[in-house]
Amino acid sequence: MTTSCALTPSFIDPRLADPAGWRRLVPWLDVEGHATVPPVQLNDADLAHVADGLHDHGWFALPPVLPVGLVDDLRRGLLRLKAAGWPPVFIHVFDQAWALQAALAPLAAHLLGERFAVLPHLWAWVVPPVEGARGWPGHRDLIGRSVFPGGIHMTLSFWVPLADAGLDNGCMRVVPLEVERSLPAPLETLIAEGRLPREPEEIGLALPAAAGAVLGWRQDLYHWSGRARAGAVAPRISIAIEMQNTAFDPVAEPLIRPGTLPDMRTRVELILRAIGTYARMERIPDRLPIETLAQEFQ
Repeated sequence: MTTSCALTPSFIDPRLADPAGWRRLVPWLDVEGHATVPPVQLNDADLAHVADGLHDHGWFALPPVLPVGLVDDLRRGLLRLKAAGWPPVFIHVFDQAWALQAALAPLAAHLLGERFAVLPHLWAWVVPPVEGARGWPGHRDLIGRSVFPGGIHMTLSFWVPLADAGLDNGCMRVVPLEVERSLPAPLETLIAEGRLPREPEEIGLALPAAAGAVLGWRQDLYHWSGRARAGAVAPRISIAIEMQNTAFDPVAEPLIRPGTLPDMRTRVELILRAIGTYARMERIPDRLPIETLAQEFQ
């Protein structure tokens, strides 16, 4: 007899919103609003580097700037969820995932302006070190305009590796802005006509990144996950955060005030909504292993 529950946002099993079950499953992460993380410390040169990268190439990469303890706790939490059969996006039931968002506030404020908010587009990945394994295929996070005259960004994507992401285990790849602008036709047209593959490696750029680094890109930048190679020794573990300049109409609702720790039911609702939104991008289990919340995980 199974006690797994159906994965349907229209019904939320009360056990999903019970902090005690999650505390048993991942006891080193918090579920009651106690986790705090200092904001990342970036100097003027760092901020200028990030802004220039976005302007010139459509992406930026910072070296590890996040607290080692936070990165390690989230990494181990994602591995525990994966081992117990949970989609990795459920890392967002824990305070530390939300504290990570708050830690990025100085960077987001510099790029989006002080009036910014977190979009309800939550996700995380544990890509196994198995040949051919990968995260999401080629796509854009936003179809349509994301940057306006004067270099004003409406939205941005942030991607944080919680373990080293390299060529062997499927690091992120992008088509830099200047490369796409040099193409003889729109990228999607070239892909549809078979002149380029959906993951156009020959014009793409790999972005290896160490655990605790912060990568980001404008939301109309074309990007994808590389594939793990034979001999990869560690999984690619990462978490994504999307943010918006609230001077624009919401791209999605609800917008979440930075630094907010939603209550448990709201966290679960946002997670289930994200699963419904992104199910087309990767295979999601049909049912959730609710029984793993009832006892200490071995």
